Amino acid sequence: MKHFFLILIILILSISSREADAFWGRSESETASGLNVETGFDVNTITTIAGAVTVPPEGAGPRKPALLSMNTAQGTIKVLLGPWWYWEQQNITLSKDQELSVTGSLAQGKDGSFYLFAQRIENRSDGKTITLRSETGVPLWSRNGSGNHGGMGRQGGNNQPARSGGQGGMRGGR
Repeated sequence: MKHFFLILIILILSISSREADAFWGRSESETASGLNVETGFDVNTITTIAGAVTVPPEGAGPRKPALLSMNTAQGTIKVLLGPWWYWEQQNITLSKDQELSVTGSLAQGKDGSFYLFAQRIENRSDGKTITLRSETGVPLWSRNGSGNHGGMGRQGGNNQPARSGGQGGMRGGR
């Protein structure tokens, strides 16, 4: 059923030619796709994808977004993790072929690629998660978000902070 909704969302985004400022920003947070990392999240397009990391996030520079690519049943989807400086503060390493489940807002970039504005990332092997945006999509790195939480966000619904560092969690080779 989720696949049907994901395909429906992709079709709607493909057919729509209207540019909304929420997706097509003009700021320093804009990626090559034309999508704005800060304001591009749309609660109406929230979906969850699962797959393997094909390109882990790499150092993009302090004013660039952290971005990873995933191979999913729907094809390749690029996942926007937020500003690189914020991603670096989380001290998380995602590795190639790591199995993830990512919830976020799906959008199609001007480059024709599909992007997911990550809200929550779950490591499918151990269930550990990191939350990057609130339930309404407010980025945790913004003043309206909860600020810098550091570490792994919340773990498995038990309201205990997940551990960062070491070999567990979402650590791996970068």
